[in-house]
Amino acid sequence: MCARFPVLALAFAAAPLLAQGAEGNGVTAPSPAMAEPRYLLFWRAPGQVPDLIKTIGEKGDGRTRLLGFGVPCSTFEQEQRVPASIRSAFAAARTHDVAVMLHFDFHVAWQNRPDLWNWFDPAKPGYNPANRRNVEWFGWEGPPAKARYLNWGVPQRMAPPMCFTSEAVRAEWTRLIRHVICPTLKAELATLQAAGKGHLFAGILVGSEPTFDNYTHTDPETAKMAAEDGSPLGQLGYRALLDRGYSSENPPQDVHQALAGVVQETVAFWCRQFTEEGLPPSKLYPHVPAGAPIEMTCTPPWTAVNDWSRPGWSTYAVGPLEQGFGPLYETLTTRADPAWGGVEANTGMPGSVVDWETYLGWHYNHGAVLVAINTGATGTELPDLLEKSAFGPEALAAYRKFLRGEKLAERPIPPDYPMLRVRQKMDALQAGFRAWQAAGRDPSPIAHSVEERLPGLLQAGKIDEALAVMDEALRRLETPGR
Repeated sequence: MCARFPVLALAFAAAPLLAQGAEGNGVTAPSPAMAEPRYLLFWRAPGQVPDLIKTIGEKGDGRTRLLGFGVPCSTFEQEQRVPASIRSAFAAARTHDVAVMLHFDFHVAWQNRPDLWNWFDPAKPGYNPANRRNVEWFGWEGPPAKARYLNWGVPQRMAPPMCFTSEAVRAEWTRLIRHVICPTLKAELATLQAAGKGHLFAGILVGSEPTFDNYTHTDPETAKMAAEDGSPLGQLGYRALLDRGYSSENPPQDVHQALAGVVQETVAFWCRQFTEEGLPPSKLYPHVPAGAPIEMTCTPPWTAVNDWSRPGWSTYAVGPLEQGFGPLYETLTTRADPAWGGVEANTGMPGSVVDWETYLGWHYNHGAVLVAINTGATGTELPDLLEKSAFGPEALAAYRKFLRGEKLAERPIPPDYPMLRVRQKMDALQAGFRAWQAAGRDPSPIAHSVEERLPGLLQAGKIDEALAVMDEALRRLETPGR
C-alpha cells in the first residue's frame, strides 16, 4: 500500500462515496475464457473464514465464480512458521469449500536479518560493513540507507530498504522459495487436486509492492521522522543501478525508467523460482502498486509483466486509476494471455470516488480473474475506513451480484462531481507540501490544521466548507513566513 499525505487522504476517505463510476478510459482489455474460475478474495486468517462466508452470504457456483480468502506471510520473519501456515490455509479451504491464495513478502519485513542489512552499527547483531551492498543507496557514492520509512496510515521506521540486485539477497530469496515454501506448497496442492478440488487454489501473490522509495515525494510526518534520523530526502536505488553497470560516469538516460526495469526484473526473478519448482505461471501474480506516479515508486504498470506470471496490481482507484483502469488495460493489450489480478483492492482507499459495483466491473468486465480485498494498514484510522468500505451495504451488494453471476454495471463519473473538486484541492495541497519540504520547511502544522477540521465536514457532506478549509491551507502555503 502506497500513501502520499495520509493526513489529507484520511480526511478525504471520511467523505461519503456516492454511486458514481467510470468506463475504463476507453480502453478495453479482452476477457479470459469464461470456463476459468474467477475469484473474489479477502485477506483474512483461516480462522476467520466461517465469519467471512456468513458476512458475504454467497460463495459462488463453486466452479466459475468462487469466494475465497488470502493469507499473507512475511517470509523472512515468519520462516519457521511458513509450512504450518500453508497447511492451515489449505485445510481451511478444503473444510469450507472456498478458494485460497497465499501471499509471500520477500523484501519489506526483514528486521530479523541484521546479518544481511546491518552495515553501520558495530554494537548491534549482524554487523558487517559488506552489508552496505545489500541495502539501497541515496547516490552513486552513497550513503547507504540505515532505515526505511513507510506510511501505510501511520509513519514507521523499518529495516533498511533492500537492494534487489544483491547476490546475497537473491540467494536467500531462492532458498526461501525453493526450500522453505515450495515443498509444503506442492504437497498441499497435490492433496487438493487429488480430492478433485484443485480449482480452490486461486494462486500466489508474489512480493509486496516492490518500489524504489523517493523521499522527496513523501508526507510531512514521514519526512520529519527521516530528518530526525539525519536521513537524506532523496531517491533510492543507486546501489541497484551500480550493480547493473551504471555509474556517475555512465548514468541511465532516465533514472526512474531504469529503476522500473530493475523492479520488473526482480519480480520476474521471484516468479521464475516458483515456476522452476513446478508452479504454473497462471497461478502467480506480482504485487505492483499501479496507482502512483513513476517518480514516487518506479513502478509503471508494465513492471508487473513477465514470462513467469500473470500481471498483478494494487488497484486502488486513486491517482492515475481514479477514473478508470485505462493504464492497466493498455498494458494488457501487449499480452497474449490478458488475464490478470487486482491483488490489493478497496474503494475506501483515500482519494477514491468510485462505487463498489463499478469498481468490481473495472476488474471482472476487463479480464481480471481475481480481486483480493484489502483492509490492512497501520494505525487505526485507515484500517477502520477500509474495513467499513469493504463490508458496507454497497460493497456487499456488489460482491453478491458478482458471485451470483450477474453482469456488473459500470457508471461514469460526472465531470462536475463535487468530490473531484475536493480531489483537485487535495492534489494542490500535496504539491504545496512537497515544495515546502524541498525548501527545507516543515508543513506539518498546516497539515494538522486541515486534519482537525476536514474529516467532519466531508463526512457531513459540507463540501463548500471543506473547500474553504483547503483554500485557507493553500493560502498559508503560498504566504512567505507562514
